[in-house]
Amino acid sequence: MTGPLLDIADLSLRYGDTRILDRVSLRVDTGETVGLVGESGSGKSSTVRAALRLLPPTAQLDGSVRIAGRDVLGADARELRDIRSSEVALIQQDPRGALNPVRRIGDSLIERLVLVHGVARPEAKRRGLELLEAVGISRPELRFRQYPHELSGGMLQRVVIAAALTTRPALLLADEATSALDVTTQAEVLAILRDLQRERGLGLLFITHDLHLAAAYCDRVYVMLSGEIVEELQGADLFAGARDTYTRSLLDAVPTIREHHA
Repeated sequence: MTGPLLDIADLSLRYGDTRILDRVSLRVDTGETVGLVGESGSGKSSTVRAALRLLPPTAQLDGSVRIAGRDVLGADARELRDIRSSEVALIQQDPRGALNPVRRIGDSLIERLVLVHGVARPEAKRRGLELLEAVGISRPELRFRQYPHELSGGMLQRVVIAAALTTRPALLLADEATSALDVTTQAEVLAILRDLQRERGLGLLFITHDLHLAAAYCDRVYVMLSGEIVEELQGADLFAGARDTYTRSLLDAVPTIREHHA
């Protein structure tokens, strides 16, 4: 494949007369981590859902979305299912909401491999156990048999990441995937994602409210306001190089620790 793993061009989303996204354009290349930041309600999650066509029938989409070179908006139901199950994986903010509470971890982990890709259960289990170990889950055989309520939030987020990787996608979409974790666990999960990304050449779209994290973790960062991209910056230049008024106001609102001199 040539070109970006994710290529969104002039994407607009409307519900009747209400415009949610307005000509959004962004890209994610192989091995690249791209941040998408903005206040709540700015359209970050809507961008991801629109890119995957995870929208109600009343949604009106215009523009172009290509994932691993494949046309998402023009795909029929069968091709769309193939794109979602093979090329891309979504990591959501709440791992407890992403996992069925009455199913064992192992069943949730390998269901796409078995049901969609036709992988035999023994082979799917082998892959699942390898991935649990890869994302830092201790005693994977035990965890495989446990239920979500038996694992901590940090462990569940690792399980969700492992599940996202079972079909070997080229692109990961992480929608506030670490915001519910404590700082130590967040750092561990981000390190795991970085290592896996380097090993597999994954592209990662990383949605976050944490501007310091975006600056430190992302190669490039898009800033979103009211459904529009208002600025694109290198991650390292996010704080020093921002020119847009809204970006500057976001950065100015970030809490800082000031020294107190008696």
